[in-house]
Amino acid sequence: MVFDRRLVAPGHEDEVLDAGGAYVAPGFIDTHTHLDPSLFWDRGCDPMPQHGVTTVLIGNCSLGLVPVRPDGVDELSTLFCYIEDMPREAFALGIPWSWERYPAYRDALADGGLAVNAAVLLGHSALRLYVMGDDAWERAATDDERSAIAALLDESVAAGAYGFSTSFFDSDGRSRPVPSRLADAAELDALVEVLGRRGRGFVEFIPRLLDPDGFVEMEQFADICTRHDVVSTINVLVHNE
Repeated sequence: MVFDRRLVAPGHEDEVLDAGGAYVAPGFIDTHTHLDPSLFWDRGCDPMPQHGVTTVLIGNCSLGLVPVRPDGVDELSTLFCYIEDMPREAFALGIPWSWERYPAYRDALADGGLAVNAAVLLGHSALRLYVMGDDAWERAATDDERSAIAALLDESVAAGAYGFSTSFFDSDGRSRPVPSRLADAAELDALVEVLGRRGRGFVEFIPRLLDPDGFVEMEQFADICTRHDVVSTINVLVHNE
C-alpha cells in the first residue's frame, strides 16, 4: 500500500508499507473516556494507541478539569474522583492545575504532546460551579448566571473545545445531585444554542432513566438539540417495553 502523498508527513512521501494479509482502517475514536486527569501523567495514553485508538473524547458526564477557580480545585477533584472512582492523591500530584479557563487548559494539555488526539467537552457541572459557586448545588441559574455560563462555553468552543456534557443522573459522595441536574430547560437551551450558533459541536448527556420521568426528560433534551440542529449522544443502554 502506498499512502497518498497529501496525507503523509514530510520526509515520508516514498514510504511503502506492506499491508498484505492485514486489515487497514482509520484510527479509532473513543467517544467516551475519563482520561482527563491521566493524560497529564501518561502522555502516551497507554494502551489506547496499541488498540488503534487515535482520538479520545474527554469531559464526559458533566465532569472535567476546566473551568475551575483556584479555590474550586478541591471540590472539582473530589466530585470527579468519587463518580469515576479515581485516587484523590493522583489529582493533587499529577495535575498541574495551572489554568482557570479553557484556553490555558488547552495549552497545558498540549504541552509536551500527546500520543492521541484529545477532543474536549466542557462539563456542565464544572461550568455551573465556576459561575455559581456553592449555589450550583442548590438551584437553577438566574438570567445573569445563565448568560455567564453560556458565554463561558462560547469562549471555550471558540478556543477549540468540542462541546459540552451534562448529566441528569449522577450524585456526589454526599448523595447530592451533581450541579448539572439543577439546571432548568432555559439553561440547557442556552448552552445548546451556543453550539447551534457556532455551527459545530457535540453534546453528551446521561438521562435518569431509573426515574418515571426519565424518558420524558430525555425526549425534551433531544427536542432542544433538534431545534438548534446540534448532534447529541445519550449515554445509556435502555430496554423500553
